[in-house]
Amino acid sequence: MDRQGVDNRLFRLARKEGILDDPEIRKLILASGLSSTNHLRKSAGKAVFWKSLQHRQYPFDRPSHSGNVRLGVTFRNYPLYLSQDDLTKHFLTVGQSGSGKTTLFYSLMDEIEKPFWAFDLKQDYRHVDDVLVLPWTELRFNPLKPPEGVSPGRWAQVFSEVFSHATSLLSGSKNHLLKKIIEVYRLYNLFNRVSGPYPSFHELELLVKSEGINYVRKQADYRDTLLNRLEAMNLVAGTVFECSQGYSIQKLLQEDVVFEFDGLIRDVQNFLMEILFAYVYEYRLAQNHRNQGLNHVFFLDEGKRVFSVYKERQDASGIPEIDELTAKMREFGEGLVVADQEASKLTDSIKANTYTKALLPTAGRKEFQAMTEAMNLSERQAEFAEELDTGEAVVQVGSDSPVPVRLRNYQVEKTVSDRELEKEQRSRWEGLSYEQRKTTKRFNDRIAPGRTEEVPEKEIPEDPTEIKLSSEAERLLEDVVENPFRPLTERYQQFSSSYKGNKAKNQLVDQGVVVERKVKNGENRKLLQLTEKGRDYVEDQLDLEPKHRGRGGIVHRYWQHFIRDAFEEAGWDAFLEKFDADVYVNMGNNELAVEVAMGDNPREIKHVEKHLEKGFTVWIACRNKEIQEGLKQRIEERGLDPDRVVFRLFQDFD
Repeated sequence: MDRQGVDNRLFRLARKEGILDDPEIRKLILASGLSSTNHLRKSAGKAVFWKSLQHRQYPFDRPSHSGNVRLGVTFRNYPLYLSQDDLTKHFLTVGQSGSGKTTLFYSLMDEIEKPFWAFDLKQDYRHVDDVLVLPWTELRFNPLKPPEGVSPGRWAQVFSEVFSHATSLLSGSKNHLLKKIIEVYRLYNLFNRVSGPYPSFHELELLVKSEGINYVRKQADYRDTLLNRLEAMNLVAGTVFECSQGYSIQKLLQEDVVFEFDGLIRDVQNFLMEILFAYVYEYRLAQNHRNQGLNHVFFLDEGKRVFSVYKERQDASGIPEIDELTAKMREFGEGLVVADQEASKLTDSIKANTYTKALLPTAGRKEFQAMTEAMNLSERQAEFAEELDTGEAVVQVGSDSPVPVRLRNYQVEKTVSDRELEKEQRSRWEGLSYEQRKTTKRFNDRIAPGRTEEVPEKEIPEDPTEIKLSSEAERLLEDVVENPFRPLTERYQQFSSSYKGNKAKNQLVDQGVVVERKVKNGENRKLLQLTEKGRDYVEDQLDLEPKHRGRGGIVHRYWQHFIRDAFEEAGWDAFLEKFDADVYVNMGNNELAVEVAMGDNPREIKHVEKHLEKGFTVWIACRNKEIQEGLKQRIEERGLDPDRVVFRLFQDFD
C-alpha cells in the first residue's frame, strides 16, 4: 500500500490488528489521510477502530472458495466447499486423537466422485459402504514387476529408492540393492522382453543369500544389512509377495479400496504404502495421464509414517523419493489426503506441497505452532484456533484467507468383525486374479541347479471337501478348535520338531483354513483363527463343533477370556456375554459390565449407555492409549456420568 497521503496512525492500527488487507479498511485509511476536515478523519478512525474490535473477536473473512466437495459451515454459517481438482494439490489435516480426523476422512470419501485408496493401520475404514477391503493376508502384490509401460532399468532405481527409505537403508546398502535387482532382472531376461515371469521378493532374497563375499570387505556389511531387511519382510509378509504378477493395479485404480495393514511390522507397512504410491505414479507417467483433472485419491492417516521429518533430514540417505513424488503426482490427477497428530514430525515437503490445510484441536504447543506457521495464521487467528472443539477446524484453501469451520458430521454406524468381513468380501477376493511364482532356467542355474521353473503353490479350493490336509495339519487344526487361545509355540510341542509344526501351520494358512493373528500380552503371541472355510472343514470332515464363546475375532475373544479369568482369580463371579456385556462381574453390592474395545468406535459408547441404563458400573478395557483417549472424548461428548465409567488398558489386567 502506497504510504503517500495515508493516515499513519490508522495504518499502524490496521496492521497491528491484521486487517490491512481488507479493501474497505484501505479506502478508509486513504480517505482519512487525504481529508482536510477533522469530521471525516474522526469518522474514518471510528470505522477502523470498530472493525478492528470485530476482527479481534472473529479474525476471519467470509470464504470465497467454491466447488462441490462440502467440508462444513463456517462459524458465521457460510458453507465451505472444495473443488474436486483442489484434491490433486493435496490436503493435510492435523489434530489430536478424537478431534475428528477420521470423521473428516469419512466425509471426503463420501463426497468425492473419483475412486480412492485408503491405507488403514487401525481397521478404521472397513465399514465404509461399497469398498473393497483387502487385509494384507488377502493381498497379492509383486513390487518387483515394473508397472505397465515402465522399463526394468527405471523401475529398479525407483524400487531401490523407495525400499531404502521405508527400511532406513543408507546409500551403500541402497546401491547394493540396486545391483541385485538388476542382476535378478537379467536372470529373468527382462531387459530383452518385458513380460512374465517376474522375480518375487523371495527370489531376490535367494539371490542375495547365494552371494559369495569376502567378509573382510565393506561389501559384506552392505549385503548383510540388505539380507536382514529382505528376510524380515518375507518372514512377516511373505504371502503378499507369493506371486509373479499380483492383482491388476489398473483394475484396482477403478475401485474404492481399503488396504488393511494392521498386524504388520512398521517397516513392512511403510514399504507397502510407499511402493504403492510410487507404482501408481510411475504407471500414470508411463501412460501419460497428464492434465486430466482428478483421477484418484489416496487417504493416509498417521502421515509421519511415510512423510517422516527425521528421514528427510538424513543427509546420508539423500532426499526421499516419496517427497519427490508428492510434488510430481498432482500433474497426473493423483490426490493425497494426509492426517496426523504431530505436525512437527511431518516433512517440510508435505507441509509445503499441500494446497488445503485443516487444523483441528491439537495437543501440545510444539505441534500447534508447527501447523499455525505452515498456514501462516496471524496472532489473532492462532489464538482463536486454540479454542477449537471436537469436529471444528481452521481451514485454509490455497492462498485464500483461513476460515473456522464446523466440519460435516459424517458418521458410519455399521461395524464389521473379522468374520463378517470375510463373509462379505470373500467373493470379491476370489474374483481377483494373480499369477503364481515362477523362476527361469538362468535363475535356477545360478541359484539352485536342477530346480524346476514352477514354484509349487496350492490353490485354495472352493469346496471344503476338496481341501487336502496332511495328518499333521489336521492334528494341528483339531488343537485350534479345542484350545483356541493356545500360542503357536506351544502348539508345536505336540510335534516331533518345530519344523514339522510350522509346516503343518503353513499348510493350514495356504489352504485358507486359518489365519494368523498377534496378541501383545507381555510378549507377542501368535494365535490361529478359523476362517469360514476352516469352520466348514472342521464340521464336515473332522466332525467337530467349532462353536466358541465370546464376540468378534480371536484377539477380541482372547481378551474377553483373559479379563474374565483375572476377575475370577481375584475372587469374583465373572461371566462372558451375560446381560449383553463382553464380561459381566457380580461384585455383591455392585454389578460391573466390562467392554473390550479393540478400536475407537461409536458402537462402544452405545454399549456403555445400555449398561448405565441398567444401573451397572462400566469398565472399558482398551487395546492402547490412543483408543482410550478417543473413547474418553466420546464419553464426554455424550455427557455420560464419568464417575460410573472407568477406563483400563489390557495390560492392567495382567
